[in-house]
Parts: sequence; structure tokens; C-alpha cells
Amino acid sequence: MDTFKFDSVARLLGSGMTRREALRGLVASAAVAAAGGTLLASEETAARKRRRRNPCRGKNWCDDRTDTCGPAGGYGKCLVTASGNHICAEFLFQASSCTECEAPNCIDCKCVPAEGGTDKCNNGANGYDFVCVRKV
Repeated sequence: MDTFKFDSVARLLGSGMTRREALRGLVASAAVAAAGGTLLASEETAARKRRRRNPCRGKNWCDDRTDTCGPAGGYGKCLVTASGNHICAEFLFQASSCTECEAPNCIDCKCVPAEGGTDKCNNGANGYDFVCVRKV
């Protein structure tokens, strides 16, 4: 450190500070720390909400009819889509292929395999291989 910087630092620290100035600095730093803690807490809460666990993970209504989801009294069922994702959805109609679940037949629909026509997921005995559903 050169002598100019050393002298500047020594003058700054040696100038003395009144009690009132010290108290102001302490209160200001405490306010900044508190505000920063509040911001961190709100960011953590938002991140926790984004990482909310899927209530249908590992469940399949086609295998176990008690695997329901969504609002109480609703028609939500835990289902597994053709791509293997677990979703909470309600039945709309049966289909012979997933293309029937696309527009214009259905808007915002997902295709759920009906367990290969074994009627595990179908409500009828016609042997459709897929069910079109909408997320709850």
C-alpha cells in the first residue's frame, strides 16, 4: 500500500465518530439487513411454490380407483399420460387413438392410455385403447 492510501485510511479511522453517528450507522445497516432478509424469504417462498410436489406422482386411478385428486367433490383422477407424465384430470371421452384427443375434437386435452383395451381405465366394455382427459 502506498503512503497516500495509508494516510487516507489512517485519517478516516482516526477522525473519530460521535456516538450519534455510530448509532445512525448501526440502525441503517440493521435496516438493510432486515430488508434483505425479507426479500430472501419471499424468494424462498416463491421457489417452494414452484417446486410443489405433484399430488399424483406414483398414482394411477386406472390401477387403484381411490387415487383421486383436485377439489373436493370434483371429478379429478390421478392418471398417467401417453408420455408417462402423472396428471390430475377428468375423463371427457374414449378414443381409438391419441389423435382424436387433439383439436378440433378437443381443446386442451391430454391422451391417457386405457391399458391396452383391457378396460382398466375405461368405463365401458367397448375396448377403446385411449381416453381423452382435461387437467383439473
